[in-house]
Amino acid sequence: MIMVLVALSCAISSYAQTSTASTPLVIESQAMLPKRGMEDKFEAAVLAHNKKFHQDGPYVAGLRKIDYGPQAGWYVWVMGPVAYTSLDTRPSKESGHDADWSATIDPLVQEYGGTGLWNYNSELSYGWDIFKKSKHYEIWSVELKPKQYYRFKALCEKLKKGYETLGTTSFIVLENNLHSKDGADVGLIWSFNSFDEWQKDPGLKGTYEKIYGAGSWQAAMDEWMDMIKSYDSEIRSIIQ
Repeated sequence: MIMVLVALSCAISSYAQTSTASTPLVIESQAMLPKRGMEDKFEAAVLAHNKKFHQDGPYVAGLRKIDYGPQAGWYVWVMGPVAYTSLDTRPSKESGHDADWSATIDPLVQEYGGTGLWNYNSELSYGWDIFKKSKHYEIWSVELKPKQYYRFKALCEKLKKGYETLGTTSFIVLENNLHSKDGADVGLIWSFNSFDEWQKDPGLKGTYEKIYGAGSWQAAMDEWMDMIKSYDSEIRSIIQ
């Protein structure tokens, strides 16, 4: 499941894309482990490659580093969120993209991990602008029990309203486009700028109960535990 989670890592970044209900956006990701002692050169090579081929527009890409979790030390290269048509017209051999990757990045990679495609759910997400300015994020990859997505969606709608009321933390919802055995069905992302901020209570529980009434938070947590099979969490830094 961890390598499926890597696909999420992705996801949200300093991208200038906007999602609407009529324009679905997808995130493609590639997990990579750089050779030991070559991390700085690896980061520089990826950022230079992105500047040439993925700086703006329909192929915009970024780089993430996994700081905490079972895959700490791995990186994730991300293209997106972009329109699905970008997967058909992406830079390739003809543009020199593939040759540049092979010459500058591949020699610094010890191992390639999983790839993934994730749908960015703009209707359930809040705080895109907040996320774009953030330094770190926590990500959960969640495996739902069978036929429980409708409950997950309903809970996320309520959580989004809570985060909108707070107005300080992004709440991003992703959906896995590729099924895998024991893999994540959905992903949740929360941004932050310092670990001091991360360890503090953001105040969601109090806000949630102001909106939905006393005891509603515990009811939501009971609902959450009843609908999920398992979840993994990691903390990542936004390199670009």
